[in-house]
Amino acid sequence: MEIPGSPQLHQLALAALDYGVENAPDGPLIPFVVTEGAAHKRVLTRIAGDTLEGSVARAFDTARQSDAERVAVCFDGYVTLEGGRDDAIWVVAHERGDHAAITFYQRYHTAHSATGFEVIGNTGYAGENDPLLGCTGTE
Repeated sequence: MEIPGSPQLHQLALAALDYGVENAPDGPLIPFVVTEGAAHKRVLTRIAGDTLEGSVARAFDTARQSDAERVAVCFDGYVTLEGGRDDAIWVVAHERGDHAAITFYQRYHTAHSATGFEVIGNTGYAGENDPLLGCTGTE
């Protein structure tokens, strides 16, 4: 399967996912947005709030308002596969001009599990998502 998007978008998405996974053992992961401009300079902004859901919503709002070339939103959540439900770090990444964002996840066991923090399997591609850049949230 070929994953849509440019190599630069894939690199941004996987860098954000890696950073999220690196910070997951400290849990809970504070959602963050990574923007990347035309010069490939990246800026990471953590989006804290009263609740995880509120923080994630604010992170998506922040991404939608960005004037960057590429943006990634990273947050903690769950993924349900055939083997059941697992904790997972998610990233939704979008490049200006693309018709859709792309979504990846990385499953993990929490630090409080019997095995301690542990990444499960490989990064998963979850498909396309609503676009982020160029959207006001009211379109």
